[in-house]
Amino acid sequence: MEIKKITIFLLVTVLLLFPLLSSCDFTQYKRIGDTNFYLYEDIHGNALLYHNEGRKRPSYAISHEGIVSDVYWNQKYIIVKCCQSDNDTIKYWYVMKNKKEYVWKEFEIKFFNNIIDYEMAIDSMGLSEEHMEYTDGSIPWRIHL
Repeated sequence: MEIKKITIFLLVTVLLLFPLLSSCDFTQYKRIGDTNFYLYEDIHGNALLYHNEGRKRPSYAISHEGIVSDVYWNQKYIIVKCCQSDNDTIKYWYVMKNKKEYVWKEFEIKFFNNIIDYEMAIDSMGLSEEHMEYTDGSIPWRIHL
């Protein structure tokens, strides 16, 4: 009789917890400051850049090569530095407008695959990494309901 009660208890517990657990989002992500840009972790543990306008709106992947290693931002721009998956050497630089709403052509993503062109571009735009907010590509574990 005791085994029957334990079995019923476990069954009821599983049935009650299943809807709660199935509605949880176990995605690992990190919001970049107060922007609408997020770093998400893919199945291999690599950080990828996304834009999200809110819970009821879809997320949009921002196309980039490599794994996000560094992100700088201010009110107007976001700078993303990416490295190859096999080493930590920065290989790709992206500069884009910090937009609240996702309109691809308005992002004006500028891509650089060498440090000289990147540094010349941010200098001509009046940008300085030292005067921008910063985060690395690490993503803390978060669960939200």
